[in-house]
Parts: sequence; structure tokens; C-alpha cells
Amino acid sequence: MQSSQNDQKSEQSVYEIQARNGKDPFLDSLYMEINNSPMQEKLRSSKPFPVGVVYYQQRGDNLDSAKKEFQVIKDLGFTALKQVQLKAPYNPENFEQEVFHAAIDAGISPWYYGKAGWRTITQQLIDSLGISYELNGNNLEEIQNHPRMIDYQNHYLHERVKKMPMKPEKPEGMGEPGRNSPYIPARLVPEFSKWLRNQYGTPDQLKLAWNIGFTDNPEINNFDQAAALLQSTHEDEYGNRWGKRTWDFRRMRDAMRFQADLIIDNYQQTMEMFYEWNPEEPERTGGHQLFENQAINSWDLEAQAKSASIGGSFYSSIHLTHHFFLVDGEVTLPVYMQSRLVADMFKGGWSATWESTGGPTQWSGHHNLTVDGKLMQQLFLSYIAAGLKGVGIWMWNSRGEGWETGEYALCDIQGQPTERARVAGNLSEILQKQRFELWEAKDEPMVGIFYSWENEAMLGALSLGGYQLSTPVFESNRDRKFRQYHSEARIGISRALVNNNIPFEYVTDRDIQAGLAARYPVIYLPYILAVDKQTMKELKQYVEDGGKIVADFPLMMLDNYGRLNKQLPGSDFETLFGFMTADYFHTFNESKSYKNKNLDSQFGEIKLTDAKVEDTFDDGTPAIITNNFGEGKTLVFNFEASRNAFRPGNTWMEEILAKQSIDGIRPPYTVKNNNNSVVFRRSAPEADHYLIINQGAEEILAISSEDIDFVEAEDLIKKENLSIKNNTFEVTVPANSGSWVRVEKK
Repeated sequence: MQSSQNDQKSEQSVYEIQARNGKDPFLDSLYMEINNSPMQEKLRSSKPFPVGVVYYQQRGDNLDSAKKEFQVIKDLGFTALKQVQLKAPYNPENFEQEVFHAAIDAGISPWYYGKAGWRTITQQLIDSLGISYELNGNNLEEIQNHPRMIDYQNHYLHERVKKMPMKPEKPEGMGEPGRNSPYIPARLVPEFSKWLRNQYGTPDQLKLAWNIGFTDNPEINNFDQAAALLQSTHEDEYGNRWGKRTWDFRRMRDAMRFQADLIIDNYQQTMEMFYEWNPEEPERTGGHQLFENQAINSWDLEAQAKSASIGGSFYSSIHLTHHFFLVDGEVTLPVYMQSRLVADMFKGGWSATWESTGGPTQWSGHHNLTVDGKLMQQLFLSYIAAGLKGVGIWMWNSRGEGWETGEYALCDIQGQPTERARVAGNLSEILQKQRFELWEAKDEPMVGIFYSWENEAMLGALSLGGYQLSTPVFESNRDRKFRQYHSEARIGISRALVNNNIPFEYVTDRDIQAGLAARYPVIYLPYILAVDKQTMKELKQYVEDGGKIVADFPLMMLDNYGRLNKQLPGSDFETLFGFMTADYFHTFNESKSYKNKNLDSQFGEIKLTDAKVEDTFDDGTPAIITNNFGEGKTLVFNFEASRNAFRPGNTWMEEILAKQSIDGIRPPYTVKNNNNSVVFRRSAPEADHYLIINQGAEEILAISSEDIDFVEAEDLIKKENLSIKNNTFEVTVPANSGSWVRVEKK
């Protein structure tokens, strides 16, 4: 790992740069409003951080067995049951309610949400219970832990258990959405027709949008005929729907968008229904496979997260063997990246991982993975570092039969708690003390890594191919791999920033259109092939107002109608970036090297207008192009810089990405002596929390800052005070594990 430190005295502090935003340098107020709601206000006031496990009833278990397990779970430090699986055929009537009551009596929540499901604490409630505290942040811990408050809330939860049979049924599809296809089942074709009418108004406008006459020329006289073009005609052996292939990209995009909107509407209505049923009880909705192309599956996880603002929490499953297929078994950094995506898709909202891996797997996943206490520590620290505020672990004790037999559990095969269980429980206990401060902690990102649903939709359309070939080429991964290029690029730039200890967030086109662009000193565009016009204008304004965009090739070669972006003089593209792309090629048949290293990449033939060449390929052609625009600047790599860092180990490219991205900007903290470790920071008003992940041998890190005055430092896991000298503290990070340091500051 490389230090983020740069000794050039010409650097500006990130805080100096963000002073352009006045008293709210990172636009925290806007950040917190993006997904605000009465439910989110309730959650912010109670500051929950439940850590729950799945209790899976074993063969022979009865109510007494469950009670004994709940006591062990409570004693280890866990606060909730992420889920209760009662499968035995001999269970008596009302057994589930008895189990839920028993969990409350044991002092753990029978629901994943823990204290988030308490009745809202008001000053009137405090006074009525005879608790002599004023309701404020300083007193919240004492108020919540007061015996009278606990008795009151437990009584309330027992009443909720009694009402469980009356609760409305959860509609189908409210959990993690399954994979989808752009091709539409026959039953939805009439609805697609209505959607198209709402989008385009007239068939002529639709035909214009769908490039009819320029790509192909089907007979379309009404919206029903148009919708029928995307009807599924058959399913393959895996259940994927297929239909008539089309030359046009926009109609495929519309089919994806229509189905995503249907799914989101379902989430929205369901959240509203449950909130109306009981505004005190949170609900959750979530996803998985966040590294996968969202659009081609008709997912829009950011919109799904926004629906959760009404009723509760957004989450993602983090099963190491199932949800990380793209990174081929790599664990540590991808877990942080996925956690970061969960938090950033739901900015300001209650995000969590309500289903994360509890133990090793050998049979049921894509990889054989060991999960020990050290890895468990890394997983938790990654969740906290990303800003998540809840953990649900699959599972406490493993299934005894069927799928996943003996896997994923915190307990061993005999049902005894393991070291990984003790580590998780210990971190849960620390979290119950630190959660009040963590809810006040914010990110201070230097880079916003851009995510665009429209871009993924265009890549998804490309991946479906256009020819009905008589050879097996189409059925191979040759075409389908295009759909993951943006994900690979996003992982690559994320890896480069993490390994250089540069704080970042993912920022979406919705965020930018909501005015959040100025939160980021730098916005990075990884493999952005297409964006919509409004986002392009917002990015242009961002740079004009003083922001910096860093991008790599290919850059906006299409628009989101699937039309070639010619980047003509006077266009938004040309004026912002200062060049036009005359043509583009690939090193597969025209080799390119940079700094004497061969590249595997697309690259462009560049026509400069206002831009200048900052660096060249070894053959003298432009490799890095910069342009001053308004008060800001753009920098474009004329090669797939971020995708070249997709796989671990390309430290040369990672360093180029990191240096060029934050050139001239001083990070809020610097790290020395880190060969194996990466350092994340969350900033609360009174203290910073440094979450450290070590992927190698034990090492002693030195962490310092030129902008933050350190007062006291404590290793929260070891319960040791750390000395501070010259505004630097040292922490010994154990091998293949992690550390958590809280640093009070002036």
C-alpha cells in the first residue's frame, strides 16, 4: 500500500478547496435531506446500531432450547435476531410468538432492527416514566439504558408480537430483486404500452426516440405495436427471457427502465402501506450483486433505496461466495466497496448489511472460503468505515439439513460459539457505546466516483449483441462481457483510492442533478460511455464553478438514445474537455505503451481544440489531456486507466490514478509505514474514527494530519491509549486483521 502523503508545499488542503461552499464545505445539509423523511428523523433521533444473528431451529429444539441460545447470544454482545427460522414440523401453534416473547425477555430484539423499533422517545415519555433527564444527544445513552425505559419499550414490543398475525402480508418481490431481462413477459406488454405513451406522447415522438428508419423500420402506428416489439418469445435453460433482437439501443433501454419502474413502484407502495400500519416499526428493502450491471437486470437500487426512506432501511446482502462473482473470490477491498455502494445509494438514510456472511462455506458458493476471527474483524470494520449502521449475520447456527448444510454459521458444527462469534460479539458491544457518535460522523470525500444507471443501460444493450449469427459466437461471453465494463472500471478506481488512503464516495447522476456535485473536490468518470443531456450540463456547470473532473477512455462516445456523440465544436463535450475524439482503436491490434509499459486498452485519436497534452504515450501521441474550463479543470486519460486497475496488483496504474486524481490537493490525514494496510476515517464533531484493514504481516502505522488537531487516541478493540507526538499517533495493526482507533480532536 502507498501513502497518500505528498510533500509538495504547493498543495492546498481539501478544507481550503471546499471553503468555496461556505460554512457547509461538504454540503452535509443537502446530503442529509436527499432521503429525509419522518421515519429517517426517528431513526436519527434513536441512533440504532443493531447487530443481529439468524437463529436456525435445530432438529429437536424446543422453546427451552431457544431460550438457552438467546442467553448465549445476548451474553456474547449481540443485540438482535436478524431472523428467526423455525422449520421443525412438530412446532406447536403460536410457537413463533412464544419464541419472539422469549427473545425480548432475554434482552435481545426478535427483529433485525433492534432499538430502531422502539416507540419514539419524547420528553413527555421520559417525564411520564419519572426519568430525570432532558432529552438531548448527551443524555440519550443514559435515557435508553434506564431500567424504566427498557421495561416500557419491552412491554411495547411484547404488544407488537401479539399483533404479528394482524400485520399486512408483505407483497411478493419486497426482498432482494431477482435477475431480470429486458424482454417483457406477455402479461406486461399492455403496461409497457401505457408507459411508452406517458414517456413520448405520440407514436411519432416514440419513433424518433427509437431511431426508427435509421436502425430498422418496423411498422409502428400505435404504442401497442411498439410495446410488442420487446415481448419475450422464449426462455433459456436458466430462465432468462429472450426475444427478437433489435438494432436499436434506446428501445432496449426503455424496456429496462419500464421494468425497473414497476419494481420501484411496488417498493414504494409497500413501504407506504407498512408505514401507515405502524409508523414506529421500520421496514427494509435491499439488493445484492452490486457489482453487476444493474440496468440489464431491470434493477435500480438507488431508486429502491429512496423508497426505503419512507419506511426504514436499505441494505445489501454480503455473502462472500455469492455476491462477489466479478472479483473472483477477492474479499477484503470488495467488501468495503460494496458497503460503500450501499451507503452511497441511500445518502443520509439508514443503510446496513442485514445479511452478511457468518462463517465458512465449502459446498454452496462459487468459492471455498474460510471465515475466521481475523476476517470477521475486517468485515465489521469495513461496514463501519463505509458508514453502515447495522449488521445482520447469516447465521448463528447452521442448517442441519438441505441447502447450506453446516455452512455460514458463527457457531461450529456442534453449535458452540467460535472465535469469529466472539469477535463479532465484542465489536457489537463496542458499537453500542460508539453508535451515538457514529450516527453524528460524516464522510469528508476527496473524490466522487460517478455511477450512472443510463451508462449501465447502454452497456447492457451493447452486451446483447445485434446479429443472429449461425455460429456459437453470440452465445459466448464475447458479447455479454461488455455489460460489466463500468463495474470493472469503478472497482479499479476504487482500488486505487483505497490503496492510497484517499477518501471517496460514489456519486450518482441523481445526486448531481440534486445539486450535490460541489460536495466533491474531484469527480471521477470511470468508463462512462453515455450519460443523459441534463447530467452532462450539470457536470459542465460543476467544472465551470471550480470543480475538477477526471475521466478515462472511452468517454461519452454515445448518448442515452444510443446515438453517436460526435463531440462537435461548441458542444457541451468539446467545450468542457477541450478536444474531440476523431476515432477510437484498441491495443489488441495497435499496440500502445505508456512509461515503457504495454497497455491493454481502448484509446482515441484526439483532435485538440482548447485542451493541452499533459503527457504522451511512448510513441508521442496524447495519453493525458487537460483543459481549464471556467474556474475548474478536466483531465482525461486516453486509455482505460480505471479498468486497468480492476485486478489487484497493478500498483503502477493505481499510483497514476491516485496522483492525477488529487494532484494539488492535500488529504485530511496521511499514513506512513503502511505496506499492507489501508486506513478509512469517519469524522464526528468531537472525534475521528480510523478503521484500519491489514492484509498482511503486523505493522505499526503512523497517522498524522496537518489540518486536524489530535488530543487523545484510543485503540477501541485493544482498549489501549495511544500516545500522540507531533500530532501523530502510532497504532500496531495485527496481521491479516484490523484496528479501530478513536481520536478526540480540538
